[in-house]
Amino acid sequence: MKTLYYGGTIHTMRKEQETFTALGIEEDRIIFTGSTEKETLKGYDRYVDLEGMHVFPTLTDSHVHLLYTMILAASSFNLCEVTAGGIVPDSMEGVEARVRDYCRSHPKQKIIAANQYILSAMKEKRLPDRHELDEWTGGRCMIIYNIDGHSSCISTALMKKLGLSCEGHDGRFSGEEHEFMQGKVTNLIAASVTPGVLARGIANFSNLCARYGISRVCAMDGNEDVKNDILTRLLAFIASRMDIDIRLFPQYLDLERARPFRRLQKYPRAGGCGSWELDGSVGSHSAAFYVPFRDTGEKGHCYYEKSLILSKVKEARQKGIQLSSHAIGEAAIDQIVDCYEQAEKENAGQRDGAGVPLSRIDHFEFPSREAVEKIKKLPVALTVQPGFSWLDKRYLKSYEQFLPKEKAEQQIPLKELAEAGVCICGSSDSPVQSMNPYEQMLGMVEFFLPQQSLTPYQALCTYTREPARMLGEEKDSGTLEVGKKADFCVMKKDFCRAEPGEIGEFCAEYMVKDGKRYEQKKGTVWELVKMLFRRKKKI
Repeated sequence: MKTLYYGGTIHTMRKEQETFTALGIEEDRIIFTGSTEKETLKGYDRYVDLEGMHVFPTLTDSHVHLLYTMILAASSFNLCEVTAGGIVPDSMEGVEARVRDYCRSHPKQKIIAANQYILSAMKEKRLPDRHELDEWTGGRCMIIYNIDGHSSCISTALMKKLGLSCEGHDGRFSGEEHEFMQGKVTNLIAASVTPGVLARGIANFSNLCARYGISRVCAMDGNEDVKNDILTRLLAFIASRMDIDIRLFPQYLDLERARPFRRLQKYPRAGGCGSWELDGSVGSHSAAFYVPFRDTGEKGHCYYEKSLILSKVKEARQKGIQLSSHAIGEAAIDQIVDCYEQAEKENAGQRDGAGVPLSRIDHFEFPSREAVEKIKKLPVALTVQPGFSWLDKRYLKSYEQFLPKEKAEQQIPLKELAEAGVCICGSSDSPVQSMNPYEQMLGMVEFFLPQQSLTPYQALCTYTREPARMLGEEKDSGTLEVGKKADFCVMKKDFCRAEPGEIGEFCAEYMVKDGKRYEQKKGTVWELVKMLFRRKKKI
């Protein structure tokens, strides 16, 4: 089947000004790009009028926690929301009311998970303790996550279920204490997921991706704090049969533990968050800086010794594994940058050329000037979420409350690094933030540091061209060129000429994946069964 799309503007994304009016595809590949009238191109089986709309390559979200986003979110709710008037609720009284309301309306839910608690907006400037949760829930199992996903509070019943000692503990967790028990929490919540919930979760996720024009996500999943990580194996099985392309990064520090996934992977990968978190976050006071937090006088720290991380980086290089690592504060960023630099010096030139994935640093939020200069010379990709700093500057105010002024202004120099040719990839960190990629691109165009803002074209590159480069898949995707996959999205407006006020509202009119227009999923169990019997593809 040969199809010609005509009568619109085809943005190849190779160069900002390179556009055509027609795009021809055969099966799942692009066979023609050019500026011509429909009548001059014969031999196509089907002609699709774009009606003046704009065509862009599909997007890649380079950092998603897929299991939680796709399935576990069905068993949770958001506590706080951003409104025109500010954050609601903004006090313990308001949080209590929302928790009690949810418990009343979900009397049979075994474990209650609440997301998007905004600690920095609370009058009390704290998380609830376990005794408060016990009272609000009537003694049920509950966990509340701070908005950055790096601190939580847990009820007494859930602490006991997790095998945690309650003696002398108020149920509030942060730092390593929080990070390295999340696999156990996830397993407990997932145990109550039914086939119906699973079917709806997959459908809702896929439909949401299509709405935004996302055809591929990098899944940061896997928990090293559980003995048999059955959930991640199940996720890999499902991911290899989904319409949306998945690139799995098993979050294991023990790289041998990731070996069983390699037969499914397009390229061996590991890391992300979980055991590969080198520090925490600003909102949870666990990001690793060289100076204390402004409000507490305490310093965050790196979770591991540099020698351990260096040994893992070298092991990954020897085994050809693409590695991803969470680092937010300057000390954690310096640690992983130095490890990548040393490994590169010992293996100079071995990773040159197209088709070879880049090592990653995820978040890279507050780098030192030395780290910025080193990154410019290294084959490393940076996976960022500027939508969070956009939100924080206007609503959350955690950076200005918790960090010295000079540290809040030490954020990643986006424009400088992009213009130096560094591979920068946009992402959501979902469910920490919304899957909406245009909110992240708004954060790039109206960056926390105005002088480091990107143009809309540069921002869109972080979701198209640059992820393909990061994954070593630039021969197949990232731009619209003859021979590449027929993966594109159609929009009413030209994103490259959008005003900041328009950017966050963008979405795709429709998405074409593997040469076929994406059809909305219904989320039925029968649909799930049919999907599970598909031929698997690489993840």
